[in-house]
Amino acid sequence: MRKIILALTAASAFLALPVMAADSYLDKLAPTTEKLKLEGRKGSSLLRPGYAVGEYTGESKATSTHSDGLGLFTSDKFKVSFTVNAPSLKAPVTADCAGGQGRISLAWITFKRDKLSYVCVYGGSAPANAELDLALASGGKLLNRLAQPQRAGEFRYGDISLRVSTELLGGMTLSNGTTSDYLITRPDGTPIAALRKTSMTPSFYLPKATGPERDAVAVLALSLFYFNDPGNNR
Repeated sequence: MRKIILALTAASAFLALPVMAADSYLDKLAPTTEKLKLEGRKGSSLLRPGYAVGEYTGESKATSTHSDGLGLFTSDKFKVSFTVNAPSLKAPVTADCAGGQGRISLAWITFKRDKLSYVCVYGGSAPANAELDLALASGGKLLNRLAQPQRAGEFRYGDISLRVSTELLGGMTLSNGTTSDYLITRPDGTPIAALRKTSMTPSFYLPKATGPERDAVAVLALSLFYFNDPGNNR
């Protein structure tokens, strides 16, 4: 009986650790971010639904296929394109995302990852060579059923460079092994934004200050939102 009690105590402590650590992320972000909900809107067609996140609007189109082949993006292929409009943008930003090999060096990522990553390239009013490279844990395997898959990447948008990683942001949310929460930081590790995909209505935590960084974060967060993570389908 004593062994059972000790085991339950240890398990409770283990489950509490991510929640306690993750609480601080939302605490740190609260003074400098604005929490926005995703709103569905009518798009140009049934295959291109619209959206709104605060002042950012647009529409998207996604395609995905599944086969019994081996490898993360061999068995699960996903492509999405979307647009981003806002009063601060001279013209819409366009985004095209799929599995592939990107240009950005991700040598700072410590976990073992696949050679292929989720890559987004941007056009329209986006800066030249703007790109997101998101690395996936090797084989897309889940860390465990109570934690998210490991995802980390880098986003270049003109002079702005941001990093992103999967983190449990706070509260009592358990992801059940699916990719749910992303933390966005500057290269020095300072948290500046986040995306929570766990609820029925996703929450975007964007910088309150208007300007290029808020625009860049909005494009990045939307890119992460539209990513149909293969790890969620396993």
